[in-house]
Amino acid sequence: MADALFVDTEARPDALIGRVLNKVSRFFAVCAGLMLLLMSLMSLASIVGRSLFDKPVLGDYELVQMMSAIAVTMSLPFCQMIRGHIIVDFFTTGMPVRVNKTLDIIASLVLAVAAFIFCWRVTLGMFELQANGDGSMLLNLPTWWGYAPMVPSFFLLGCAALYTAWVDVIGARA
Repeated sequence: MADALFVDTEARPDALIGRVLNKVSRFFAVCAGLMLLLMSLMSLASIVGRSLFDKPVLGDYELVQMMSAIAVTMSLPFCQMIRGHIIVDFFTTGMPVRVNKTLDIIASLVLAVAAFIFCWRVTLGMFELQANGDGSMLLNLPTWWGYAPMVPSFFLLGCAALYTAWVDVIGARA
């Protein structure tokens, strides 16, 4: 029973933790897609407003910067769950499957460590920006607002990377 909570040797997440990570990662990816859609509509409105009425959307560049960073970080966990990250296998193509699987495990573990470090550092930076009252130049939006969605995104990325490493370890043993 305990193994059913943590172990998933299939390509799709059947274990409870895998299902939860998959659903949360998908939700984050959908939110990122919606953010990109809103960002493109805002850019369209700004371009049309600038061209036709000489009235662009105030602070559109600031918003695009913030929304792009949020959308990218929110997409990363799902990309890890579906193994969608770019793999440069030029040197490892001819190696045995076991070696490639070991390298995949190491890469997932390195990604997990990096994601948790980013989560920690972005959290510290967010609190510092909040304490300083830092704001964007034109709209004076609090800068830490852009950091807030990145914290759970990096944490979720770290969890997804640990999970995929665990799936590879179990799959390598089986």
